[in-house]
Amino acid sequence: MAAAIVLLILGVQGTFFHPGQWNQNARLGAAVAFVEPGTPYTGTFRIDGLKDGARFYSSDFSESPLGGFYSNKAPGVSLLAVVPYFLLYHLERAFGRDPATVELTQINAFALNLWVSVFWNAAAALALLRRLPRFGVHSTEGAAVVALIYSFATLVFPYGCSAWGHSTAAAFITLGTLDVAEGSRARCFTGGLWLGMAVLTEYLAAVSLATAAMLVLSRSDRWERLWKLASGSAAPIAALLLYQELAFGSYFTTAPSLSTQFLQPGKLAGLFSLPDAKIFFQMLFGPGRGLFWQTPILLLSVAGGVAWYRSGRRAILAFAVGNIVLYSLSISALESYQGGLTTSMRYLIVALPFFCILLPDIRAFAFKKTLLLLFAVSGVNMFVLAATSTMYGGDYPLSQSAYPDFWRGQVAFNPLLAGIGVRGVLPAVAVAVMFAVALGFLFRVVLAKPRKVFSF
Repeated sequence: MAAAIVLLILGVQGTFFHPGQWNQNARLGAAVAFVEPGTPYTGTFRIDGLKDGARFYSSDFSESPLGGFYSNKAPGVSLLAVVPYFLLYHLERAFGRDPATVELTQINAFALNLWVSVFWNAAAALALLRRLPRFGVHSTEGAAVVALIYSFATLVFPYGCSAWGHSTAAAFITLGTLDVAEGSRARCFTGGLWLGMAVLTEYLAAVSLATAAMLVLSRSDRWERLWKLASGSAAPIAALLLYQELAFGSYFTTAPSLSTQFLQPGKLAGLFSLPDAKIFFQMLFGPGRGLFWQTPILLLSVAGGVAWYRSGRRAILAFAVGNIVLYSLSISALESYQGGLTTSMRYLIVALPFFCILLPDIRAFAFKKTLLLLFAVSGVNMFVLAATSTMYGGDYPLSQSAYPDFWRGQVAFNPLLAGIGVRGVLPAVAVAVMFAVALGFLFRVVLAKPRKVFSF
């Protein structure tokens, strides 16, 4: 099961790739600027020389008081990309290729995304598969279904097809949450490390680190475990603070706070106002872009929450629900709560690990057919977005743009496949059929043995 899930993630998310836009270019451009020798920006993360060019054009920049322009994102993705790009750059130079060409830049961006996004999506799926049963709510087979839902029926799937950073942070949150929920001292340390990595990758992930501290404090040996959590998070948090000191002249000046083109006067940090109940509802239930509209499988988290409550694991239940509520309220306070010109509520991706952990165990769930139907609807929606784009406008991006583009053959194959002439709807349909057959087989394996039905 583990091998099949990993191969599916690598096979499908590796087949499609969305060319970089402002967000992705700002993240990867910082790593490229750091690595490429012979420029004024070598050894720095300044994107001055790339943000207006053809390779990494972007307006997602922050102007530093010390001079120069930087990505207006947390630096985690950029830091993750430095070593692999260093290897790619010097290997390509050794073979007489020029990494600065637009063509090779696209291939390198795809290769970097396999590490930055796809690898960590697989790591998170394996963690759910292997460790979720330890809490007594999910069977091994049920955990496999949760891993499949997380990987292929949520926004992790399409947004993992380019270096957005959201799915990477969600993977770190998944790893950290499972560690902290398990609760041993050693696990609290590694949980702090993963949650610190999430903050290094997405500032908003600080919500999960803070709530993890509250979960630890609700248990015995609370102060020793809290110390372990803090010790684990120290290295990535220190890296974030040091980056901000070197780039912006202050340990506590964040990249978005200097992104003046996107700040609004009178708002906290130029970004946040008070949470808005109407926006809160729109993000979750609104037609078109709402989280439950595009991925209705997540509605079953309510049913799974009942199982967590009855199991006695109420602290973990409160931890998961608290994260979902706090993330949703925080994002509802943003002017651009929808994430700008994107198909989905991408800022909510960091909350997806908690929705998925709360999903019911399919082997003990009374409404298996409902779960399978909602998985199919969610999975098809996510597959079509992965195969086309996550950058559609309009009120109904799935029906108005993604599905029509798919059937017109406007499919986002990775640059290696596109380079050998793979394009159009027929190869995409072939991938979809093989994907559906593989998922059908895995679900058949999961449902092969009967088990006592859980009712609520």
